[in-house]
Amino acid sequence: MNNKFTDIWKTRNKIQPTVMKDWANNDWAKGRNQFLTFLVRIKDKSLVEKITEIQDRLSTIPCVDPFPKDYFHITVKGCGFLAKSKKHEDDVSIVNLQKIINRAKEVLQTFNEFDIFLSKLNIFSEVVLIEVYDDGKIGELNRGLQVIPEINKMEFDYPNLLPHISIAQFQNNQEFTRLIDSLEKMRDIEFGIVTINSIDLVIAYLYKKYPKLETIHTFRLE
Repeated sequence: MNNKFTDIWKTRNKIQPTVMKDWANNDWAKGRNQFLTFLVRIKDKSLVEKITEIQDRLSTIPCVDPFPKDYFHITVKGCGFLAKSKKHEDDVSIVNLQKIINRAKEVLQTFNEFDIFLSKLNIFSEVVLIEVYDDGKIGELNRGLQVIPEINKMEFDYPNLLPHISIAQFQNNQEFTRLIDSLEKMRDIEFGIVTINSIDLVIAYLYKKYPKLETIHTFRLE
């Protein structure tokens, strides 16, 4: 199992929850609202049901704000904010979008489908999450996509990439210790094995409460 996840879990009682009231207007987005990213969408019905069951159990705690089903995903490679002209270091020129798709096709055609194992709940300061175990496959995809010159090197690219599924954010800090207690009791839950056979290039529209994901291209893994 990933020691990074274990180290994060050890800090759970020291976490101060970050409340995201407006996804676009913060130090990261700076008012920009279209973030380009490669990700794996979570569509397996039985898995989605298991996740929503956990969300239902946690949502009785006032601080918990569950993400909608269509937001469930595993980030593979963040690219940056789409822009007509580059004003920030992490902007991506919209005129390069087709070029990015074409280059990604070349990169991703060398990868085969693979299985991941979803097990254990954990917590970052921003979200409640499910840990993803993939034998380094998503890291390999991330490194492959890093060679595309039109997209940016991001803070959480490999080797800092830690694949996970975010299932809830925080709307306040009320009864946060109760959330930690609940996560301790449910920590070792297993969600099972999922086959990853496609990667989506997505625009995340950063609305105030939850990002809305729009797939602009799907890359099949054979």
